[in-house]
Amino acid sequence: MAGEEPMVTEAGGNDEIMVDPTTESQLAFAKNLGPSADHTLNPTAPNVSATSDVRREREPAPNVSFKQFSPELTLGEMITDPDVTGHEVFCTRYSPDGNWVAAACGDGDIKVYSSATGAMQYQLKPQGDRETAPTCCVRFRPNTASSRTKNVLLSVCANGTVRHWHMTSMKCLHTIVEGDNQVYALDYRPDGLKFATAGQDYQVRIYDEATKTLQSTLSGGYGRTKAGHSNRVFSLKYSVDDPNLILSGGWDNTIQIWDVRQDVPVRSCFGPHITGDAVDLKGHEILSGSWRPEKQLQVWDLRTTQHVRDYVWTSPAQQDHCMLYAAQYSKDLSGKHIVAGGSGSNEARVFERESGNLLGTLRGMHHGVYSTDFHPTAPQVAVASGDGAVRLVNYLQ
Repeated sequence: MAGEEPMVTEAGGNDEIMVDPTTESQLAFAKNLGPSADHTLNPTAPNVSATSDVRREREPAPNVSFKQFSPELTLGEMITDPDVTGHEVFCTRYSPDGNWVAAACGDGDIKVYSSATGAMQYQLKPQGDRETAPTCCVRFRPNTASSRTKNVLLSVCANGTVRHWHMTSMKCLHTIVEGDNQVYALDYRPDGLKFATAGQDYQVRIYDEATKTLQSTLSGGYGRTKAGHSNRVFSLKYSVDDPNLILSGGWDNTIQIWDVRQDVPVRSCFGPHITGDAVDLKGHEILSGSWRPEKQLQVWDLRTTQHVRDYVWTSPAQQDHCMLYAAQYSKDLSGKHIVAGGSGSNEARVFERESGNLLGTLRGMHHGVYSTDFHPTAPQVAVASGDGAVRLVNYLQ
């Protein structure tokens, strides 16, 4: 419910879940909707190809080499039957030390694997008497957080629940319920002191990590140019350089740039159609991955919101297109590489950031790529798919 403070329950109490009875079922979770009525691209929306400010001289020439990646490890059991649901991995994340890989699943579970052996070590299962909904996004709490409790994960669910987990004990530490909302996206501030959530109701909520209380709700602005989101939000990204800056992207073909001290967007990028964890920020460059067959991987200037460049995805010989659910910069200081993946051609690709050269492609999956994540220190990337598996790929070989 817009403007209403979420309900909070402690682990061990009555873990009540407030869900609108008209809430869509698991199969209607956004990543499985496809081009539904409100998911279809608006032909009148601002489109990069129609703008005159595109600096095409920075657009890299396509690299004709087409290296096929092979997974180093495959985590989880692959399901190829299209009629079987609930196994999809909607989000994957490495732990801060890179030793663990978390997978947020369509049946609500969070599975945690060893990145060294591929073995599943922990399985976090939501408890409650209501229908289990997909876990849409997961993050490990940064090690810089002031709490003495380590190995904490944060997850959000399509039934509006926000949960803190202790990984090694597999216990739910705390539950927040955002009534009348489906929560699709979250992110921790880099210092771990705040976290943000967003989803169906177009709003971005900022919470205090220590008290688990709602601090502010970002929803609107001054006039039409700063009016916030007008459709579902699927991606959140805190700035590493400015603790008051957070980006959000969704179905309304915008990326909103928020200053949490003002509770309003200070700028907006028009064009990206975000349907997954596909907004990232490195320095003054915003990366966006759009769910569309062309101009899907783009860079924008944080200061001016102008389009800077496109990464060439489709080669002349490629008949199928890839519509992106995921895009991310590598986690080294300069962000030397980019990974992105999606549906259609069901693939993930790794590019060199500066040159735009394609390092390689992971293909052969029966379902789309819903999430990608770079290892914090090693040249490895995790690729999560709708077939229930997470593939770990060493991209520098």
